[in-house]
Amino acid sequence: MMKTRFFYILLFLYSSTQLLAQNTVPNVEFSLFLIGDAGEPDTHGKDAVLNTLSEKLKLKGKNSSVVFLGDNIYPKGMVDEEHPDRKDAEDRLKAQLDVIKSHIGTGFIIPGNHDWEQGGKNGWTEIIAQEKFVKEYLQNPAVFFPKGGCPTPQEIPLSDNQTLILLDTQWYLHPWKKPDENSDCEVKTLTGLLTSLDDILYRNRHKKVVVAGHHPMYSYSLHGGYYPFKSHILPLSELGINIPLPIIGSIYPLYRSWIGNIQDIPNPVYKEMQTGMVRIMSQYPNVVYANGHEHTLQLIEKDSLYYITSGAGSKTTPVKKGAGSYFAAATKGFAQLDWLSDGTSKIYFWDANGQLLYEKVLEFKKKPYQELVVKSNQQTIPNPKFKANKFKEWLLGKNYRSIWTSAVQAPVLDLTHEKGGLKVIQRGGGQQTLSLRYAGKDENQYVTRSVEKYPESAVPEAIRSKFTVDIVGDQISASHPFAALTIPSLAEAAGVLHTNPRLVRLPNDTILGPYQRLFAGQLALFEERPDEGFAGAKKTYSTLKLFDKLDQDNKNVVDQKALLRARLLDMLIGDWDRHDDQWRWAAFDEGKQTVFKAIPRDRDQAFFVSQGVLPKIVSRKWILPKVQGFDYKIRDVNTFNFNARYVDRAFLTQLSQQDWQETASLLQQSISDSLIDESIKKLPNNDPFTSEIAAKLKQRKKDLLAYASEYYKFLAKEVDVVASDKDEIIDIERLADGNTSVKLFDQTKKGKQGTLLYQRIFDPKDTKEIRVWGMDGEDVFHVYGKANKGIKVRLIGGRGKDTFIDSSEVDKGARKTLIYDKKKNTTIQAGEETVNHTTENDKHINDLDRFAFVYDRLAPLGSLAYNPDDGLFLGGGVQYTQQGFRKSPFRMQHSLSGNYAFSTNAFNLYYVGKAVDVIGKADLEVKLTLQQDGLTDNFFGLSNESRYIQARGIEYYRVKFSNLENSVLLSNNWGPLKLYYGLVFNGYNVKENARRYIAEYAPKGSPVYDEQDFYGVRTGFTVDTRNNPVMTTRGLKWNTEATFQKAFEHNYKDDYLNVKTDLAFYHTFKLPAVLSFATRVGGGINLLDYEFYQANTLGGLSNLRGYRRSRFSGRSSFYHNLEARLKLLSFKSYLFPAHLGVLAFNDLGRVWNPNETSQKWHHGYGGGIWLSPFQMAVVTLTYGRSSEDEVISFKLGFFF
Repeated sequence: MMKTRFFYILLFLYSSTQLLAQNTVPNVEFSLFLIGDAGEPDTHGKDAVLNTLSEKLKLKGKNSSVVFLGDNIYPKGMVDEEHPDRKDAEDRLKAQLDVIKSHIGTGFIIPGNHDWEQGGKNGWTEIIAQEKFVKEYLQNPAVFFPKGGCPTPQEIPLSDNQTLILLDTQWYLHPWKKPDENSDCEVKTLTGLLTSLDDILYRNRHKKVVVAGHHPMYSYSLHGGYYPFKSHILPLSELGINIPLPIIGSIYPLYRSWIGNIQDIPNPVYKEMQTGMVRIMSQYPNVVYANGHEHTLQLIEKDSLYYITSGAGSKTTPVKKGAGSYFAAATKGFAQLDWLSDGTSKIYFWDANGQLLYEKVLEFKKKPYQELVVKSNQQTIPNPKFKANKFKEWLLGKNYRSIWTSAVQAPVLDLTHEKGGLKVIQRGGGQQTLSLRYAGKDENQYVTRSVEKYPESAVPEAIRSKFTVDIVGDQISASHPFAALTIPSLAEAAGVLHTNPRLVRLPNDTILGPYQRLFAGQLALFEERPDEGFAGAKKTYSTLKLFDKLDQDNKNVVDQKALLRARLLDMLIGDWDRHDDQWRWAAFDEGKQTVFKAIPRDRDQAFFVSQGVLPKIVSRKWILPKVQGFDYKIRDVNTFNFNARYVDRAFLTQLSQQDWQETASLLQQSISDSLIDESIKKLPNNDPFTSEIAAKLKQRKKDLLAYASEYYKFLAKEVDVVASDKDEIIDIERLADGNTSVKLFDQTKKGKQGTLLYQRIFDPKDTKEIRVWGMDGEDVFHVYGKANKGIKVRLIGGRGKDTFIDSSEVDKGARKTLIYDKKKNTTIQAGEETVNHTTENDKHINDLDRFAFVYDRLAPLGSLAYNPDDGLFLGGGVQYTQQGFRKSPFRMQHSLSGNYAFSTNAFNLYYVGKAVDVIGKADLEVKLTLQQDGLTDNFFGLSNESRYIQARGIEYYRVKFSNLENSVLLSNNWGPLKLYYGLVFNGYNVKENARRYIAEYAPKGSPVYDEQDFYGVRTGFTVDTRNNPVMTTRGLKWNTEATFQKAFEHNYKDDYLNVKTDLAFYHTFKLPAVLSFATRVGGGINLLDYEFYQANTLGGLSNLRGYRRSRFSGRSSFYHNLEARLKLLSFKSYLFPAHLGVLAFNDLGRVWNPNETSQKWHHGYGGGIWLSPFQMAVVTLTYGRSSEDEVISFKLGFFF
């Protein structure tokens, strides 16, 4: 009995244990809710998706977070405050922000393409506006990421075991203005983005990580190329138009599937981003990528990763299941990702009503992470690769190779004790430098920058090859590795703020954390980081942040004389690389003002030389004159300062020529020759270049006054005077001597002149144009005074009620006061000098583009061509491009060129003049073509069945004549459409030759040989949507033109009227290789009288391969070209990266003539090879065959 009872007790205990084990459920450590494309919600609190999301968040509490995955405002983001859709935009965003506001946990928002104005020109501006609105509405700056439109990944710890990484994927795809290499973003390139992502993932390699971006890596919906059958048959059904359009309806879906716009995964630009991100993420375990963009709910597993699409916040689109799909639904809703205490993760998809659509435990495949073995680099030579033989030194320069290839001693940086102990904060660096930022126990920040440079990321991908990387890498030898060590004493004497670098070696120490693998043993420059407290400043700012400060308050000012000292020092030491990001700005309180003083950063390019044949060519004025090099003389100080053009034109606007001269003299006095000698001695290892560098510095110092005067005059030609967003009074007086006085005052509450903020007198000998920008606020512009001659003054208002009063008088020249503003809220008291440009049609009329300045340019032109009819054509010329206010891409351009054909002795002279916005928005184009006696063409007769008797040779069919053509055309552009119209003149003179076919057509004495002149009108249009005019893979181009010309009285021919058109389509199919099809149809017709040289022609150089040029001539013509271009391989040779492919073509065409009955169609076919070096040019070699001839042709570019 006791045994039985004991047995049952044991059985009960065992069963209870098993039952308890079965009922033990792991806890949810953290829940992450993912919702995207919610930018079109019900804005009256009745949105089902958002309400359900709020309820789910309430259930989860503080251990949960929500991420809005972009496209937060349809259709075009946070539009301008004056835009009629602004309130709708705010309401749509508020509906989502209210979800975050009511949640006790955290919430985050990232942007999508619609938030970047749907990829529009003002995308960056709208991202800044949305970020600002989110911050102010939620009173929380830690919701909208990444900041400032930057591509910098944002790392957010959700808990001890989970990390969230937020990305702005639209930044890379955005085709317009955005933060770039000159911005103050921590990350500035796709390479930098991927590097930063890799660093964050490495730091979190033992945690669960979600990477959140707007764009999917994989998808089986529209952006992934999936379109349902209905979209092919009823392509307009989404617009409510159910008209069957078979075949035609497939064009758009097939285009999106095979080619894609930049928002589609098949697009090459998108593919580059996708490939890089997948490559990085797939190296790490436990990573999930989440996105919106597709208006669907999807779960896909690929690359050992899970990809969650949750973009059905307010819209749905068709979706299917594909390879790796677990779930796909075209239903409004969102996703929920739970991390459980047992280490597992679980995904849920909910519909708008809170119904569970799908759930799954995410089973991550174990990927053992390979911890990198760190090898301490004991190398004491900066870069031994810079050794060169005599030929290489002749070609690329001797440079500072002996320094780069010599051993140098440097102490190891003691991270434990230096500055009380240094802790690595983050990795940084420009395009060529690796750097680490540290926090010291002394509450300051420090940085190490690698002495060795890494050139590959500085070379654009399109031209990246071993050759180009080697060239760029080798030219690092032109910069002195230790130049920065000599600068502090020179800067101190010049009165310029500076850091104090010293040469160190980084230790092989675990203190470096995840960066030990890359940085251990590195030779570097260690210096303080210009930050809060630097040089006694209350704070320091980037250049971009400085602009914001100056806009916000007119009490914020730049110490322009301090900047001038820094810039003259740059010219002295040959530091050409002074772009926006090379400066920090120290803020000092001085009375009621905050004064910002320049702190130059990164002296890598001081003493940079330009030696060797190739660098000297590259440094020419028309190529890259900024790298003209550190020599005894500055060859061209204006182009030397190219990289600093925006800084100089923004912050050196108040100084007179006398200020420049006095400051240059001050530097000459304060930087003594002995100081130069002492500074140069700080170079390590008894540097053999010390005496040469010192001699150059002394000579440049002597010439500093001349350089200052020359550069002052360059900057003084056009000057921007920029107010702030406060209320100001701008006082402009035209003085009797022709000078113009500009004063800027703070405006008191009573509307009177307050503190004088800006004052300068402009001399018309130096200054041709003054541009005064009121910015925001209620500004008063007052122009007065009388002068014989005057400077053109442009007054640009801003948001707010601006007043313009112009009573000035200038006796000579055109009106000199030009006003730009919105008509609304603008008061103008106009005078005789006033030109009123106010409008309500230009929403950007008040916008100041600080990056608008472009140098005028004088450049040589060259041409080289060959064809079997003309032989070798060799030509040259010159082109001058002049810039102007708000003229894009230029104000005016003049091109003069000529060429000569050695085979036919033909000489051609061409002039093309272009002017932008000459009449309203219409551009002007003037062309003059002079083709003298040697101009040669083929003429076989006016017939579709003209004979080519090859036994007589091609010379028999050649005609020599001269032609003078002059056209004056206006054109208007609306996106891809260009419409042109204007006047045209032609003068022809055919040369007699009794031994050629022309004598059969027109015997001696025929009026054909008389001079024939025509004048008339020409109009036409071009539609061009090609993705690339050189290497076209998708798009179309359509040209249509009509010319009517009256015959002069001495002509024997009557009036002439010609209409011609051609339409080309380009499609690309993704196969194991890339197959592109190009097809073109075209033709022309003469509707009135014409001579043979005015006939419509077919021939091998224009539209019918396999035949000679101008083989068939007629009253009208038609042709069709079909070409298949197959890319066989992409390769990177030593010289250049390139695509290599083959092509096949088939051409068909014919002409028609009066009184000729012909049913014949002419057929040409053949093939060839093509090569695209750098993806920037195409070279083709083709063989064409027809029933009468075989023609080999070599040319730049495809046939069409």
